[in-house]
Amino acid sequence: MRSKKRYRNLLSGAAGMLLSALAGFSLVFLGLLLYSFIMTRIDVSEPVLSVLTSLALCVGAYVGGYTASRRRRRNGLLMGLCCGLFMFLVIFALSYFFAGTAGGFSASAKLIMTLVCAGTGGVIGVNSAGRRFRL
Repeated sequence: MRSKKRYRNLLSGAAGMLLSALAGFSLVFLGLLLYSFIMTRIDVSEPVLSVLTSLALCVGAYVGGYTASRRRRRNGLLMGLCCGLFMFLVIFALSYFFAGTAGGFSASAKLIMTLVCAGTGGVIGVNSAGRRFRL
């Protein structure tokens, strides 16, 4: 009986992590849509574009970490880091398959930024007051 409960908790944690990452990805997508609209109006250089996409990734990772830890209500830093790592790995794989570029300094810098933002969101999500969060 104990193993069934443990398996159910593990499955619930994985489903919560996927939902939280989905919330983060949706925010990244909305941020990129906003940036693409801005880019149609003004000319944006390559470094500015890189900063804007990194900012969208950081905001999405923060929201994903916040949502993951807010759902779980414990282990905020760990939940945020796991969600951030999952989000980074998905984006890393997509960029490798579609753009053909995945390595280099940019990937390691984005990994660190994603983990820091998701961990911060996780800590703030656990320590925020209020009712239990439902997504």
